[in-house]
Amino acid sequence: MKKQIWIIGLFLSGAILSAFAGQPIAGTEMQAKTAQASHQGAGKVVSVNKAMLTIKLAHEAIESLGWSRMMMDFKVADAALLEGVKAGDAVTFELGEDAKTGYWQITRIMPHGTKPTGTR
Repeated sequence: MKKQIWIIGLFLSGAILSAFAGQPIAGTEMQAKTAQASHQGAGKVVSVNKAMLTIKLAHEAIESLGWSRMMMDFKVADAALLEGVKAGDAVTFELGEDAKTGYWQITRIMPHGTKPTGTR
């Protein structure tokens, strides 16, 4: 009887392990998501709010995020990113995920014809 219980237990543990084979271990899916740390975009500055550390962009599609072209506000990772950027500027930018909020924020921005600024 003990041998039968042991064999059944061994069989069940094998079945459970094979059912979970290839499944991510808890937490690894989030780590994989953040593995692509940044995404690039291009657009036009609509407005800059230095007090709120935000910038409104009318941006082109960002395929790596599955986003179509749209207008939206972004937080910036650092106030220095807003220096020299004004409404009407055509820019390229980089988005990184804010570790605290999980939202995408501007980590680099470059008005066309200038040197890039950023937190890299």
